[in-house]
Amino acid sequence: MIIEDLIEINRRLSHDLWNVSCFNKKPSGLSPRLIFPVNRINGEIRISEQETRILYCNILNNLNYFYSIETPTNETYKFTGKTPLSALSDLSIYRNTDNVFEKLANVELKAHNPAIENFSKDIEKIIRERKDGNWFHVLKNVDEKTLPSVFKKFVSSFKKHEGKGSKKFILFCICILEKKFSIIKHFDYDPSFGKNISDLMEEFFCLSKLNNSNNIEGKNLPEQKDILKNNDWTIIEP
Repeated sequence: MIIEDLIEINRRLSHDLWNVSCFNKKPSGLSPRLIFPVNRINGEIRISEQETRILYCNILNNLNYFYSIETPTNETYKFTGKTPLSALSDLSIYRNTDNVFEKLANVELKAHNPAIENFSKDIEKIIRERKDGNWFHVLKNVDEKTLPSVFKKFVSSFKKHEGKGSKKFILFCICILEKKFSIIKHFDYDPSFGKNISDLMEEFFCLSKLNNSNNIEGKNLPEQKDILKNNDWTIIEP
């Protein structure tokens, strides 16, 4: 099943990202050929969605799947202006059967903790496109406030688009580079959830207002990891 393969791809991708060398550091035996560049002005490492895309494709190159990049969507969207237009999925995955390509999943890639609008438009694409989805998100580092902030933006985005789209699974993977761990879990989305979607997403992202054992807000990072693990998030580590 594609979900099982996506989980394994996300696991491998996390390890590849943790092993990427920086411009001024010696690569290890596990380092891919890709490196993180540094900013000319401040000398800081530049981390973007592009490194994730390249490494994701490298993994697919060794599997029995095909893929496209910046794939035009089948649905139309009004992100700016008043005219509905096709948007772009960061990456799409296909299988080929009897010389016919069948799209299996769309992948959205994200880096850092951008404004909620950047979450909302990509969540809309994932739920409205009639294929399963994979959200892979890279964070340079986290403290006790980071994951609650990111998760709240997911919840708000699903609430904004309640009732839209089609049934599908959505695999979420959050990869933290400096602390070297990822969290991964899939959600079975159904547009019929309607107004219940906010409560369901709060439960899914461990922000429950009713159950403190499923609420990471106000907890330190080790406590957050324990809560996530106890609520069916898989913790991936080196």
